Amino acid sequence: MSLAEIAERNRYRARDADLLASGWTPSPADLADAPFIDKWEETTYPGTDLPSLKGYVTGHPRLGSTFAWTSPLIARGDGWVRTEGRFYRLGTQYVPEPVPPAPPAPPAAPYTPPMDEEADAILDSLPWYGEPR
Repeated sequence: MSLAEIAERNRYRARDADLLASGWTPSPADLADAPFIDKWEETTYPGTDLPSLKGYVTGHPRLGSTFAWTSPLIARGDGWVRTEGRFYRLGTQYVPEPVPPAPPAPPAAPYTPPMDEEADAILDSLPWYGEPR
């Protein structure tokens, strides 16, 4: 992004943060061109403790349609979020399928030490066992 694009993005973010703080919420018309994020899950933005979303995005102006991680969230409402970069329309939240519990391990067989002959056979199979190197 160019410095001009970053400055414009910061102006829009500040404007929207002020509007949202005053009680304004975006209408469906305001969100009509916003990217759509589906199968999203809440996470933190990499390297920070700031909340963000990751999921399958369609209609993103730079990324197109792909799996993406949003910039940090600054506001959320019913069916939408405002990130530092833009508004997103929300689809369904990702819910992982439950993982069935692992079956219990079979009981361990009691330990029985090897017979002398078994130990000798194992040691004899090792290369150079008992020979000087």
